[in-house]
Formats: sequence, C-alpha cells, structure tokens
Amino acid sequence: MALQNASIVANSFTQMGKEKSSNGNGIVYSVILDETHPLIKNGEKTTAEIGAIEFRYTGKTADSEEKLPIAYPSDKNFKNLPVRNESVEILPGENGLIMYRRIGAELSPNVNADPEYIKKNYSSKSDGVENKNDSYSKVENTGITKTNKDSSKKYDGFGKYFNSEIGIHKLKLYEGDSLIESRFGQSIRFSGYNNVKNEFSPVIIIRNSESYSSRKKEVSVSVEEDVNRDGSIIALTSDKYELQFSPGTNDDKGNTDFSQNPVAFKNFPSKLVGDQILINSGRIILSSKNAEMMFFSKKNYGFISDGGMSIDNKLGIEAVVGGDINIKTNGRNINLTTDNGKINAGSKDLEPMVKGNKLVDLLGQLIDEIVKQNYLTPSGPSKIGPENVPAFNSIKSQLKTILSELNQTA
Repeated sequence: MALQNASIVANSFTQMGKEKSSNGNGIVYSVILDETHPLIKNGEKTTAEIGAIEFRYTGKTADSEEKLPIAYPSDKNFKNLPVRNESVEILPGENGLIMYRRIGAELSPNVNADPEYIKKNYSSKSDGVENKNDSYSKVENTGITKTNKDSSKKYDGFGKYFNSEIGIHKLKLYEGDSLIESRFGQSIRFSGYNNVKNEFSPVIIIRNSESYSSRKKEVSVSVEEDVNRDGSIIALTSDKYELQFSPGTNDDKGNTDFSQNPVAFKNFPSKLVGDQILINSGRIILSSKNAEMMFFSKKNYGFISDGGMSIDNKLGIEAVVGGDINIKTNGRNINLTTDNGKINAGSKDLEPMVKGNKLVDLLGQLIDEIVKQNYLTPSGPSKIGPENVPAFNSIKSQLKTILSELNQTA
C-alpha cells in the first residue's frame, strides 16, 4: 500500500510539472474541492491537486476552455479558496508550479467577483479570447463590467452551491492589527489598541459568525465584533479592554431576556476588565473524554441561571467547605429522596431520629394508661386514676403541637 501511495504522489508531481509558470492575473473557472472534481474522476489529476484551481490568464488568447492551466495555493498550510469568476494573482512557484493568491478590493469579504465575468469577457464558442484588460480593470475596481459577449450560462455564478450572502461586513481595523477574516463572518483578531481609549491592551477575539443585527447595516460600513450578539465568540482580553458583556439573548437595542441577578454572588465585578476569557454562544459543551475535569478559582465563583441546575453522577458527591452553607429556598421545598438510604446529621455519637406521628400516638397511649392506673394495697384496690386526670388530658390534647408544620421524615 505504501508503494502505491508513493507512486500516486510521484505521478501527481510529474503532472504538476507539466504546467507552465507565468506571472499575471487570472480568472477562476473551477476549484478542485475533492475527488469528485471531473479532472480527478477522469484520471487526469490526483487528490494531490485538491485546493488547486482551473483558471484562465486575463487578457491572453492562448488558453482554451478544454485545457485550462492549474494553479496551487501559495500557502499550503493556509488555504484561502477563491470562487468561480473571481480574479486571482498568478505567481511562479518552485519546480515550474503555478501558484495563486486571492486579490482585489472588496466591499464585503463574502464575494468580490462578477458572477458573469467569464460569459461577458470570453467567448465559449471559441478556444481563443479577446484582450479585455480594460474590462478586467473595471471588475477589479468596481466588481461590475458592462461587456456581454455570450449568452451561455455554463460558467455563471460562483460555483456549484456558493451564493453571495447579503450583509457580511469587513471588520473595523485598529493600528497594528493582525486579522484573519473569512467570507462567512468568521474572524480571528489580534489587536493591541481596540479599546475606548486606544491604550495598549492585547486582545484576541475569535468570532464564528456575524450577528443579524450587524448584517442589517449598510455593506459600506465596517463593524466590530459583538460579544453579545455574534453567533459564537471567544474573547481573550487584558488590562484596559472592557468586555461589554450582557447575559442572555440581546436585542438590537441592547435589552436582554436574562432575568436572574447574582444575588448570592459576593463581590460581583462592576466592570469586566483585566486578564479574562469570555466564551459566549447559544450552547456550550465541555467534555473530558477520559480524564479529569478541574476548575480552579482564586476568588468567588458562581452559577447564575434563569433555569434549573442538575447533577447526574454515577458515583457520589463529596464537598469539603471552610465556611457555613446557607440555602435560601424562597418558600420552596427541600426534598432528600434516599429510598432505603440513610440521612446522617453528624459524624459520631449518632442517634436515630424520632418519627413525629408515632411519638404523638405512643405518648397519647401512655397518658391514657396513666389516667386509668390503680394500685393493689393491703386494704384492696386503690381508686381508679389519679386526682389530676384533667391535667393529663390537657397535656394529651397538646401533643400534636410537637409536630413540625414544614419538615417531614420517613
């Protein structure tokens, strides 16, 4: 199997070397995404070409639709794929390879191509192509071209399923920023001055998707990450950067549907500044697959929720605390369901708890017998019952007052 793989790789590099290297710009005809691409399915190329593009040099007549050149990502470890009809820069690589890199100005990072550029600028009825440098320049600068050479829709659009998404914005930049920004509202920002006073405070913000609130804005404006409304976000912040975090679902006006306040949490921070990490999403899953999960906090920690809290453990729970345990139920019950298990209050010299109803019953029977008691004397049986029978009956009538009105035991 290893020899077969080595043979495939060697063959692919042989095919790669057949492409002619050249500088310039090109227009993307197709992107080789996987092994279902026609060039791989028909055996002309191998999976080593995944990530490469079929393209046509801008303004040249030598390229044919039947045999388009292939270009490979300029950075093999970071693939930034173009789409059909997009302009790319063509670069020479080692061993005669042709490389590509996405270029061009854009209003939105989602798409910067004319979906009909190939149809408008190249004739599908001919292997040749007219020089369209002027038209290409218009597309590169404005994204719009006026030429319409052919009515064929073979190469219309950006690919098989890629569509332009309305309202995905470019991020606002700060001096010295390093930014990775995708077409889809995902981004990673490395910044040092993106705070209110532009004071040095290193920050990393990882965002998965732009919020619908931001997408309503004009496409010509730049936006910032929104830790409350963006789809999912991780913020690693420091020093002067203040997180404007609000729990729950926030609307366009900044109102939240979260109602529970941190009442029991002592010394809750009034400002979220300093070295901190925020993870905010619709759902968060933390899983420790085969080892421990540990949480350390130098200061207080709390759980604040609009819902309930539950713990489902296969094994037991052990808690060691250095202070009082205070539970306020606000009129709600505390239920300890142990079935046949024991409840131990204390650790030594334990004694059984008393059942209230049973105790009342037994004390009542005892009083009844006391009231009825008599004694044998040398003169015969004594008088039945003591003289203070009314007092005993009064005590019996009060026995149920020893029962708790709130707490129960089995």
